[in-house]
Amino acid sequence: MPRRRSHGLTFATAAAGAAPIVIFASLFALSGCQGGADDNGCSITHQLVIPGTSPLALLTDVRIDRTGDGLVIFGNDGTALHWIIVDGNNVIGEERTFPYPPDTLGATYALAGAEAPGDRVMIGLVLPAANGTDAELRLVAAPADGSAAPEPGAPIARFGGGVNSAPIVALGQSASGMLAGAAWVDFDSGFPTYALVDGQGQVVIGPAIIENGAASGYACLGFTPGKGEVTVTYQRGPIDSRLGPNWMIADIDATGGISTLNLNVAQPLGTMSCARTVLYDPMMSGTPPEYAIVWQDTSGTWLSVYYGPQTGMVKSFPFSSSTDFGGSDLQPPVVGFAAFGNDFGVLFARPHAVEVWRVDRADLAGRPDPTDLRDAILTRRARPPWDRPTPRDARARDTPGWRTPAASPRRR
Repeated sequence: MPRRRSHGLTFATAAAGAAPIVIFASLFALSGCQGGADDNGCSITHQLVIPGTSPLALLTDVRIDRTGDGLVIFGNDGTALHWIIVDGNNVIGEERTFPYPPDTLGATYALAGAEAPGDRVMIGLVLPAANGTDAELRLVAAPADGSAAPEPGAPIARFGGGVNSAPIVALGQSASGMLAGAAWVDFDSGFPTYALVDGQGQVVIGPAIIENGAASGYACLGFTPGKGEVTVTYQRGPIDSRLGPNWMIADIDATGGISTLNLNVAQPLGTMSCARTVLYDPMMSGTPPEYAIVWQDTSGTWLSVYYGPQTGMVKSFPFSSSTDFGGSDLQPPVVGFAAFGNDFGVLFARPHAVEVWRVDRADLAGRPDPTDLRDAILTRRARPPWDRPTPRDARARDTPGWRTPAASPRRR
């Protein structure tokens, strides 16, 4: 396809609606993607199209997870879970469906393994308890090939009054592909809690509390690829109303050991959206991968980079002002975040398409002086071919609001 100017980006996305789902796989050749005013050498090596005749292609609640060297595409229509597996050779499998029980209050899902990594779809169903008031979390280990699924298992968590007050629940895939992580806010203790579950839907570790720091509440509970067998992320509200919320990252190993990282990046009296979390390579010899997050408040979109336990430092860089989009109520939400070698890619959901921004971090590691950040933070936008508004020039952004609060790693 024709080369686009000035983007230097790598991205993958799925657009759902009346049109087919389009997946850009293998993406762009990173070595050929260079920022600049001329053609940057990026090209899409191939794309996969899920036909519009598939029910999954008509859904708006769609998610793509990696499984081995392939992908699984999940779609939730509120009455059933749909999925399609794309193998490492980019062969698109048949669509599979698991109908939810009629009284299902909510559902969450992730891959696990019984005989091989990713051969089970673990489905967490929030169902009414026998008393008709409380809710329970039950698991179904559905074969990924679409063969008959077992009945929901015994409850692994109970939520008082959960029929009328939706509990916070999430499932996530493990690094090994054989386990699934389940996380929820425990009704009795009020703290975030996890369990590790095998490919048959049986709890093998936990339930156990992740951390018990003082909090006014929790939100944005989810999983992300990280340093542990599973990595749980969530937002913890402050007790002091003058402070902003914290973003929490909990790495849980295969034996149940927990290491937590508390990123205090929101401004005082400020708000914070659900963040997106990735591991990035600090590009320094002997330094292990560390975490970065992208998040939003009323002022715009921020990149926060944690520099490791040696310094305990996290720096936050504003790279997109909400005024660029007409104000805080109009700025598009961040729906994806990835590390691309020296860069980060941030995926925004625009009204009729998606838009990827490249954030160049090549100079961040050695920049203690905030006045130099205009050279370190660069943004470039890329839209898919079907959305071609008038382009805006890529430009460096001043970052007067930078700050370096301390992060709080903890191991137990």
